[in-house]
Amino acid sequence: MSRLRVFAMRVDLPRAPLLKESARADLTTAPERAAGTLPLDALHVAPPKARWTKLDRPAPGTLVEGTLPPDHFARFVLRLPEAWNGRLVVAAASGITDERTYDLYVSDYALSKGYAFAATDKGVRRATLDGDTVLMPFLPENSVRRWASRLETLAALAKEKCASHYGRAPEKTYAFGLSNGGFLARRAAEEGFVDGAVDVSGVLWRAETGNLLRELPVALRATANVPWDRQALERASFPRGDSRWDPLIAFYRAAYWEAVMLLFLGDLDPEYSGEPQDYDLDARPMSVREAIASFANTGDLKVPLISISGRRDYLISCAGHAEPYRDLVASRGKAALHRLEIMENASHIDTNAEMFPLVEPLMERGHAALDALAARVEGRAPAAR
Repeated sequence: MSRLRVFAMRVDLPRAPLLKESARADLTTAPERAAGTLPLDALHVAPPKARWTKLDRPAPGTLVEGTLPPDHFARFVLRLPEAWNGRLVVAAASGITDERTYDLYVSDYALSKGYAFAATDKGVRRATLDGDTVLMPFLPENSVRRWASRLETLAALAKEKCASHYGRAPEKTYAFGLSNGGFLARRAAEEGFVDGAVDVSGVLWRAETGNLLRELPVALRATANVPWDRQALERASFPRGDSRWDPLIAFYRAAYWEAVMLLFLGDLDPEYSGEPQDYDLDARPMSVREAIASFANTGDLKVPLISISGRRDYLISCAGHAEPYRDLVASRGKAALHRLEIMENASHIDTNAEMFPLVEPLMERGHAALDALAARVEGRAPAAR
């Protein structure tokens, strides 16, 4: 993937406040499923169709769409079901996907349970040229350094909208997120502006150890030639070799590793002009690590968090992200607030199960975690599934 294709101009930049509300006969994806008009970003992270949330009845209500203050650069969607359970789920999209990312992954499930559901694109959107995905990540408005504050803004705005729409504020608010959205769900639990959180395949950002800007260059070099350097792949935190998984590794190398490196280098170290596989974070100016430290995870949880990770995640590895975050939480004396669940045959995104039969989707485990989290926070037994 060339840099020219990865980084191109963002063509739709909301600058003026946008807010519109509309009544909908069904807030779930059932109408779009029937019409074949599901958002591409929702399909990008969802499991195969047979594993989608079963929708037994419509969820009528109000759809709110708009931009987030104060700069109105980020977009959001908020769904307010008529049969409201008094609770709210908020989410920030994964890396470069938009506010419709979770429509299949968790919005349908949350609505079926009566939750109001809100999601934001964090200010990061794509344009598409000649069939290739392109992105302009260099603007300060869409920097990773802004993402956590945007999720907090979304939570505050969604609570206000619930209060005005229903006549009462949500009793509880939960964060949910996948990948870098999972990183933000952790940040929400660390900041305490929600009552609990679930992260799936969550990214761990730390300045002085680990992180994608150290792991991915090693992985790119390890797989540059055949045979691969298996020991180097392990040093990049990926699991010990098993040739059955090599096609999945090759897919992640081709589709994600370089693109993810370029995304965050463009944001955090735009002066770097070398190849992604040659990047050495510790040899770069201290300002790069200081930038990471400004938004890094602390592990200092204020509310309960459930983390879910796939052992065969070849982008956000368990050994590099899920397990070190568990240890970071324990080091802050907050282990009682955290639970890590690892699925041995799961990868980063559930779509992989379409191409790779060995992959077990994570989505339903995320739904169960949301149920378990709410039961714990609200002091009740989890509902039977």
